[in-house]
Amino acid sequence: MTATITPDQATRELGERWPAALNDLDQFEQMCSADCEVWHSTDDKWVTVSQAVEDARRRVGGGEPNFEPRGVTYTENGFFNQAFIAVELMGNPMRLHVIQIVDVKDGKAVRVQEYVGPEMPVE
Repeated sequence: MTATITPDQATRELGERWPAALNDLDQFEQMCSADCEVWHSTDDKWVTVSQAVEDARRRVGGGEPNFEPRGVTYTENGFFNQAFIAVELMGNPMRLHVIQIVDVKDGKAVRVQEYVGPEMPVE
């Protein structure tokens, strides 16, 4: 049996706005607390949200990323977000699957863990 989580209003509103904010890094940064930490599975490092935004801008050549939302599921501490992102790696276009675990306090993200995996066949 799966338990249904009913988030508070501030967490629900953040979760509803989160997918769009991934494609607008200024909005994303505003949705995070000043001391929010971000971790990525790609480098296994915790960084400030400002550093994460700077790194994201550098990776996409100064523009905005192109995330495709897949859904938000609420948890006791916030929510997790599923998405795809189209990127170019070593000159090859790739579609990466992203799972973000977002801890929320007072309507702001306070901790984000992002797990990134390439879409590829399993043989």
